[in-house]
Order: sequence, then C-alpha cells, then structure tokens
Amino acid sequence: MTNRRTRGAALVAVLAGLLVMPACNRRQPVEVNPIVPSIELNRTRAPLGSALEIQYTWTLEPGARKLDQDYRAFVQFLDSHEVILFQDDHLPVPPPSSWEPGHTYSYARTVFIPVYPYVGEVEVRMGLYPYPGRGERPVLKGEDRGFREYKVATMELLPQTENIFLVYKSGWHNPETHPENPSIERTWTEKEAVVSFKNPKTDIVVYLQADTCVKCFPSTPELTVSVGSNVGIKMPIEEPQVFLKKIRVKAEDLGDEEWVDLTIAMNESFIPNQLDPPLNNDDRELGLNVYHLYVADADTVGPAEGIVDAERLGPAPPAAP
Repeated sequence: MTNRRTRGAALVAVLAGLLVMPACNRRQPVEVNPIVPSIELNRTRAPLGSALEIQYTWTLEPGARKLDQDYRAFVQFLDSHEVILFQDDHLPVPPPSSWEPGHTYSYARTVFIPVYPYVGEVEVRMGLYPYPGRGERPVLKGEDRGFREYKVATMELLPQTENIFLVYKSGWHNPETHPENPSIERTWTEKEAVVSFKNPKTDIVVYLQADTCVKCFPSTPELTVSVGSNVGIKMPIEEPQVFLKKIRVKAEDLGDEEWVDLTIAMNESFIPNQLDPPLNNDDRELGLNVYHLYVADADTVGPAEGIVDAERLGPAPPAAP
C-alpha cells in the first residue's frame, strides 16, 4: 500500500511539472511567409491519358521574405482518399532564390495524366521543398492541408474512353519501360509508323513527346509528322533530350473520310547491334522513341503555349473513290 501511494504521488508530481513548464519550452508556431501558390487548369474535367495544360503562379506579397535557396515545387494530384495519383514536381521559373517581394511569377507546363483505375474528383496541392534535402518545407500562405501542402484546385478525372481513340497500325514496337525509371513507358517506332483515329470533323491538336539516339545516325535526323491531307511539320532533332511538339490541324485538312491516318516518319533509321561500335544487342530497326502521342479536340486545349499550325508538306493525297 505504501509503495502504491509513493508511485501515485510521483505521477502527480510529474503531471504538475508538465502543466507549469515555461512557455519557452513549448513548440512555437512558425511564421507564415506570404507567398501564395496557385494554378490555372485549361480544363477541370479531363480523361485519363490526356494532356493537361497548367499555368503555375507564385504571388509574393509585399511582406514576403527572400528564400535562401532554390526550392523545388511539389504538385500532387490526390484521389478522394488522399492517395497521390500523379505529380508534377519541378523547379519553378525563375528559380525561387531570385524571387522578389511584391512580384508575381507565372509559367506554363504540360502534364500527361497517367491511366489509373480511378475516375472522380481530384484535389491538387502545391508547395515548396528543399532540394537536395536541406531544411524544411517553407510555410506559405494558403489552405494548408497538412505537412505544408496547400490546396490550389480541384478537378475531375473522366474515363479514358472520352479521348479520341488511337489505333496503332504499323511500324510500332512493343512498349517498354525506361531503364533508369521503370515508371516511365515508351515505345520505339521503325523508320515510319502509322496510327489512325476516327475523324472528329473539328480542329485538333496533336501532342508528340519523344526523343531519339541522335548519335546513332550518320547525320542530324529529321522527323516528319503528317496528318490527313498531307499537312504537319518537319523538324531536325539535334539534341538527345526529350522534346514536346503540339501541332494544330484544321478540320478541313482532316478530310471527309471516317478515319484519319497520322504518320511519324524519320529520314533514316538505325539498328543498335549494327552500329560501329555496337550500341547493344538490340537487332530492331529504330527511328523515334515516343513517350506520349495524344490527339485532342482543339476546343478542349485552349490557348496553350507552344502550339504550332500544321503546314502543307506536299500535294494532298488523291481523294478515295
């Protein structure tokens, strides 16, 4: 009985000590740096597998403090259970260390929505984080959803069937994962590859994200993308980096047929194991390495940055009998 009383008295003393701890030992709230993240989406309802045009904006109020390093932006698209579906982490333009109080910084990016077994509402959150891993996420101004993640928008994901469906006809190898990032899928073409889609009878925008092994060609490779009545673009590929082209094609250039062909052609191709020296053991004929090929109704795209109009590449093909 005496031991129980002793232990009870000790517990009461400990609790009393916690209650009278000086305020300086308690965790102080972190001061908000009045930097407001926001985004503008070209559409708030988008199918899985489609392209999303995003305008990012960082507004620094007059009382904002200079950032001490080039934080990266994190952008999360979460489902109704707050599970991250996809992200668009990136370095803002210009870098945050150059931001000045009282200024606003905006830039555009294109994001391809992955194909997930999920449709419904998505919440978009933004914030900044130190890279590479020095310090904490700064406290910004906005609706903090926890962990200094700020809600900036909501949108709805629609079924993939809402897209203009592509039929891969010829010149395509099987899809494969990127050797350095298994989450990225890509597909090599032969020298020429063709897909078809049902004619929407409206203006369209063709998205093509790709690269190629520039050093594997004897001279600078040239890409031709042609649609419908032989309109499209021609471009040299001078660097090995991934590029993104957006090509607007007018409805009248799609013709009157029910289906339209889209052709991706390189002026040359290469076989990796026949190079001097051999690149690897791959014996396939390779042309262009495609990460995303997407055809959108132009009305859903809006005034996105980087869109070029298709040009006449030669005589229009003869009309079908």
